Amino acid sequence: MRVAMLAYVIVLFAEHASMALADPVSKPVLPSVLNRTVTATLPDSRTVFPAGNGADIANSQCMICHSAGMVTRQPRLSISAWTSEINKMRTAYGAPIAQEQVETLAKYLETMKRDH
Repeated sequence: MRVAMLAYVIVLFAEHASMALADPVSKPVLPSVLNRTVTATLPDSRTVFPAGNGADIANSQCMICHSAGMVTRQPRLSISAWTSEINKMRTAYGAPIAQEQVETLAKYLETMKRDH
């Protein structure tokens, strides 16, 4: 009986806790917060990635968010590490790099850092 009562109390507590988490008390969002415009000026870069197999991908895809200089100043990484970085950009930040381009781009970035 004691075990059954304890199990009932745990289930009851869990039910109330989940309801509290599902419907938290929140403050209404003010219209002034929703209706504002933010302007950002991006740096103008005339620098492109060095020539090589994969430079076209880097220039067309990476430079949407990064300057070539920002990428070329990164520490030297292995192909595996670049692959992880590229996939993070794809999955976490929505970089429009096709899966078929990942290997070529990772090899290019590793080679670019080794050769320059």
